Amino acid sequence: MLSTAFKFVRFEKSKSMGILAAIVISIYLIGIELGMFFYLANIIGGIVGNANPQYAQVFVVKKQTENINQLSPLDLRWVNQLRSIDGVTSTHGFVITNVSARFPNGKDAPAVIIGSDYPAMAAGPYTDLVYSGSISSLVAPEIVSTDFYDNKTLRYEVKPGTRFEINGKSATVGVMTKDAKGFTSPLIYTSTDKARYYTGMSPTQVSGIIVTVPDASMIESVVSRINQIAPDLKAWPAEKIRTATIVNVMTANNMGMSFATLVLFGIISGFFIIGLTMYSVTYDRIKDYGTLKAIGASGKYITRLVVAQSVIYALIGYLVSLILLIISKIGMAKGGLIISLTPALLGFLFLTTLIISVGSSYFSIRKLKKVEPSSVFR
Repeated sequence: MLSTAFKFVRFEKSKSMGILAAIVISIYLIGIELGMFFYLANIIGGIVGNANPQYAQVFVVKKQTENINQLSPLDLRWVNQLRSIDGVTSTHGFVITNVSARFPNGKDAPAVIIGSDYPAMAAGPYTDLVYSGSISSLVAPEIVSTDFYDNKTLRYEVKPGTRFEINGKSATVGVMTKDAKGFTSPLIYTSTDKARYYTGMSPTQVSGIIVTVPDASMIESVVSRINQIAPDLKAWPAEKIRTATIVNVMTANNMGMSFATLVLFGIISGFFIIGLTMYSVTYDRIKDYGTLKAIGASGKYITRLVVAQSVIYALIGYLVSLILLIISKIGMAKGGLIISLTPALLGFLFLTTLIISVGSSYFSIRKLKKVEPSSVFR
């Protein structure tokens, strides 16, 4: 049957190319949109994602906070008080504040400075994010980090040793991270003391507290206990505050709805374009299908033949789309747009390709059910 189906596909070359083009365009656009969505989700929750996973199991922030990118200061004394809770092995205050960076070319750029205590550097960066330099150098005077992909945003070719100003105070790049990006502004990492020095934050305050709970089964009880003893604060498991931040930003800016609409439009448009083109191919070959029925082919065989053709289209179209997505991923990565083609995303795209292609064959199957063998002689 597959050989017969392939002959039908190969015979109508022009229309087969049209079907394949529709599949490739639809799946490619869906893949790019979903890749962009997950990329944006990663950088929206980047402050949590860049935190050291060895320490960052629970985040404690002001009670009204639902976006980790927008924090209000809280009393430093809570850092020590929370350490006494059962299940907690350590607590780490961190500082996050908006700053202005000025480079030797005279251009300014907004940034977010994040400070935490060495050697834990609980708020980040951790070793896997370091592109050049050593995390230990962040304790040295004036030393901060910048990200490899943020040069365009900062409007300066930043590299190790680059001197610039943060809020008018001298700073030097000693560490470069890679893909440790923020949503609204580039992230600059340093020690807690230097973050306070550059921002003027009071030494009695922190922006939030990272609570280390190595036993995963204890996280919920620790969160509950913190929320009981600190009514003005709120404890979040790391993944929950990351998800809440993504939902908060996506909802506020209608980005989630925009991406969902574009993906849905790609699926629907692909379904009908492919379906109508396949229907046209079926109509042109109606006598061939009539001949098959005349020589004894059953209706089920004809249905399987059409479905087999749609599967062939789906496989070829998916492979071409995958190649284009990989090429686009490589090209976009050079500009700092990191699209992750995860197995889950690729599996979803393959399933979508099959649904669009096989589902579109419904129009053709419905037409062929009405075909009589006698149509061969008309």
